[in-house]
Amino acid sequence: MSDPVWLTTERLVLRRPRADDLDDYVRLHTDPRTYAHAPASMPTPEGCRARLSADLSDWERDELGYAAVVDRATGEVIGWAGLRHRDSDVSALNLYYRLAFDRLGRGLGLEIARAVVAWGVEHRPASLVTAMVDEVNTASRRTAERSGLFACGTRAPRDDPDGEPMLYLEAPRVAAVSAAAADALRDDVIDLWVRVNDAGGSVGFLPGAPRDEVAAALDRHLGDVRAGRSLLCVLREPAAPVHAPAGSRTDPGGPVRGIGLWEHALGFPYEHVAGLKRLMVEPAIQGRNLGRVLLAGMVGIARLELPHVELLRLDYRDGLGLGEFYGRAGWSEVGRVPRGLKLTESDYRDDVAMARRVDGAPLR
Repeated sequence: MSDPVWLTTERLVLRRPRADDLDDYVRLHTDPRTYAHAPASMPTPEGCRARLSADLSDWERDELGYAAVVDRATGEVIGWAGLRHRDSDVSALNLYYRLAFDRLGRGLGLEIARAVVAWGVEHRPASLVTAMVDEVNTASRRTAERSGLFACGTRAPRDDPDGEPMLYLEAPRVAAVSAAAADALRDDVIDLWVRVNDAGGSVGFLPGAPRDEVAAALDRHLGDVRAGRSLLCVLREPAAPVHAPAGSRTDPGGPVRGIGLWEHALGFPYEHVAGLKRLMVEPAIQGRNLGRVLLAGMVGIARLELPHVELLRLDYRDGLGLGEFYGRAGWSEVGRVPRGLKLTESDYRDDVAMARRVDGAPLR
């Protein structure tokens, strides 16, 4: 049987559902206080039994679905959350979470949603991660957007085509782009890189670096892309109503919101290694989980497009909280040189190395 643990976060474990979860399922899904924005959607106890049966079937068929949310400190089931295909639509995965009333207001919904969206982008690149939110439910909309989703208009509920339209949100696309597409995006990427530099990002320059120096650095990377030594990955905001599969080499259409590169032709004895370079996202929309979504999408792309690669590596300068960011995405620190980087006459930083396996298994 598959590992019952699906995802772990700082405070929670999401695990596969079990038939004996019914009592907790009913308790969580028949509390009218958690259906204030959609009271007609609250199921009966018998409806809960049918829904749990459907959740169990989803996991058997897809190895994915809605999962039990367990408090790591107490072992108590405190919610239900996950991703599943809506009806027969395999192109989209619906984000869902519901927490016990006494656990609301603690940031747990955001903790769940950020982890689940990133997982979906990495592990289900042929599907879009989506959400449907009642327009009056501003808290749920804010959580969805802070998890990396973008509003793309409104749609009628699938189970009620004549009902009130709901806000429809999608995760951004992360795509590996061809050399020709990379050349076409050159000016947009340079502009993004300059903005990241000026915001203090750790991407090879200090704030105020001249645009021509940034352009020269990008051109060296693009030369490696054209030569097949590097893979450029781009995160772009969804341009509704286009549904281009994430991870494909098609143009996703929306504005460029982030980039990163895999250097994957390192030669003997590193043929099985790819190095992460220049990971960056738009500073104006920091705090929306987009760095984690971009990184997750890039790992998914490496799994699909670089089959010879087994190990991923990166280096970063400390002082910006990057170790915690990469740690949440499954990377482990494997080396550190104290004061290994000198930014100015008085500013020394540790030079830190991290790694993770492409398949997500623990480093040994």
